[in-house]
Amino acid sequence: MKLTLFFSFLIVSSLITSMWGQSRKHFYRKDNYYIGTSLGFGFTQPIIHERYNILEPTPQSAATDFDKKYEGLFQNVGGNYGLHVSFVYTRLFSVVCQPTFQTQRFSYMTNYNWSDSLSGGEVYKEFLHRQKISNLTIPIMGRLDFSSRKFSPFLQAGLSADIVYFGSKIIYSDAYIDGKVDRKSAGHSNVAEITQHLNRFNVSLVGGAGVVYYHEDFALSISGNIKYGMRPTINDSKRFEDFSGFAAPYLDVFDQVKLLNLDFLITAMVPLHKKW
Repeated sequence: MKLTLFFSFLIVSSLITSMWGQSRKHFYRKDNYYIGTSLGFGFTQPIIHERYNILEPTPQSAATDFDKKYEGLFQNVGGNYGLHVSFVYTRLFSVVCQPTFQTQRFSYMTNYNWSDSLSGGEVYKEFLHRQKISNLTIPIMGRLDFSSRKFSPFLQAGLSADIVYFGSKIIYSDAYIDGKVDRKSAGHSNVAEITQHLNRFNVSLVGGAGVVYYHEDFALSISGNIKYGMRPTINDSKRFEDFSGFAAPYLDVFDQVKLLNLDFLITAMVPLHKKW
């Protein structure tokens, strides 16, 4: 619902600025190169393809007792910064490349309860698992502008090559099973590297919309993109190898997921030169 409202707002605001721009000077940008920088943030949602657990439910347990409970899209915030390179083939069509350093975060909850049949004691543990993945992402997109005026809304779509260069994980825990772990007061593990658990290369579908302002000496754009990784995030051949040291003490092994990202970028550009 939030995603639908955002894109509705973006399209409406783009159309308003485009209509306002009709009274402005026509800006001829065909054959121009643009270079610049981008800065923004994003949200990550794991799409679960297959679940894995170290413990198996007993006949007395529900089949989903050991399933991980994932946090929602807008609870997983990361950052983006990078470069922008584009070439305007026609007044309304461009090819865009935005190599970006991207941080993806996602979290899930697990909990366990042990009963001592001899002493009658009970042990409760709840864990918050937080993952951070750092990528170099290189999208190549075609961009369609809806106006050749200074203000123009646009749509863009293409493919992205994503290269993981580091992954890490930290686990927070408390002794209450209540569906939440307060990171400020909870105990926590050391930060452990999980890079070897990950597929280091991915190809993603990417597309979005935005609005751009063209000036004779510069251009500014605001855009929102959805990116979906087509390859699994976790390396299946190394899933049960305990690189992080978390398998035994925390009874943790990764599900197989693909990552969906919603990214927002502000981009500042300058025209470089015209095509010869």
